[in-house]
Amino acid sequence: MKLLNLTVLCLLALLLGACAEDEDEEGEAKPISVTVGVAIAQPATPTDQAIEPAIAYDGTRTHMLYCQYDGAAHHNLMYVQRVGGGSFTAPAPVFPASAGDSRSPHVFLDGAGTLHMVWVEGTSPNRDIYYATRTSGGTLATPTNLTNTAEDENNPRVHVDSASRIHVLWEGSTVPPNPTTAIFYRRTQGSIFLAPVLLPKAAGNMPAEMPDLCTDRSDRVYVVWAESDGTSRNIRMVRSDDNGATFGGVGSGLAASGSVDMTQPRVEGGLDGEVFLAFVGQALNGDRALFATYTRTGGTFAAPGQLITSETGGIRDPEIAVFRRPDDNFTVMLVCNDGGVTGGNILVKTSHDNASNWPGDPVNISQGNSQPSTNQRPVLALDDNELIVSWVAQPQGGGVVTTWTNVNDYELP
Repeated sequence: MKLLNLTVLCLLALLLGACAEDEDEEGEAKPISVTVGVAIAQPATPTDQAIEPAIAYDGTRTHMLYCQYDGAAHHNLMYVQRVGGGSFTAPAPVFPASAGDSRSPHVFLDGAGTLHMVWVEGTSPNRDIYYATRTSGGTLATPTNLTNTAEDENNPRVHVDSASRIHVLWEGSTVPPNPTTAIFYRRTQGSIFLAPVLLPKAAGNMPAEMPDLCTDRSDRVYVVWAESDGTSRNIRMVRSDDNGATFGGVGSGLAASGSVDMTQPRVEGGLDGEVFLAFVGQALNGDRALFATYTRTGGTFAAPGQLITSETGGIRDPEIAVFRRPDDNFTVMLVCNDGGVTGGNILVKTSHDNASNWPGDPVNISQGNSQPSTNQRPVLALDDNELIVSWVAQPQGGGVVTTWTNVNDYELP
């Protein structure tokens, strides 16, 4: 009898164990399935290099800016668009009157279909930040110089909130006697840009660079950048609860900090107080990794998760995009370059549960589309089932470096 009871208990234990395993499997976060599309070059038959794409997607039409070398000494900023998987339109110059170098564009597409564009105009050490728009009807506005100073500006970012306020950031030089790199901000009030504001740093006169910004559902403005502490760089965040009128530090003032050198932060906003953050971290041995974290409270971030690690000196130029689903959950996607200084694979990492989990291996978007050793500067945009990625690379058989774009279908698990 005792032997029978023991046998029954063992069988019961095995059954319970099997059920627990099934429950664990059901509870595991499953990855998003991404079907990689064929990339097309823009321009299709370039004479000179076309670099530094910036894209936006409205669910039907891909809008893209890129910098086209003129064969002499400068780059011109060009606009093209593409419906679905079709061909890009003929490029239109954004700043035909430019006599300088137009570089490092960034774009934001607002709810009315207006494309907001910022870029760097001129050559170092006297570059300015320019702004222009393209309406849904195709009208390009005359570019406006937002800085017009003797100092040097770089790395602009633009964002438009739900009330159509325009927010612009850039990295600039402060004036003597203590010149250093700092983060500057301008916003609109009505249709007028207010004066630039110098944002507060955590570490006094230490350099600050590589900024980005977003808003949450309540139009709080969040700004992040990489800031030196004298030994390495941390990710600094400030927040405005009055639509950009004033900014203050949140918590310790650092979204992420530690002995690892942290650079190139990228943010997107979610619901009230929700921010998704990605950045590159570099260990002392030179290995570089892609990290991601989030806050649901507008302040304290979860411990960053290490998503992709490279032992080739890679992981550069991350970008982030989100899609808010009807149930108020977010699909979050990251793209980065994994390889050497001159190029690498364009990898996408995905989360369908508000950046809580990032299951599955990264997806190589550039595989079979361009030369891996030349892939650089990826950007991305998405809707409910399509992921658009652009980057810079040479064709498989060699030739002129140009932008590449593919439409990739994805399905939630």
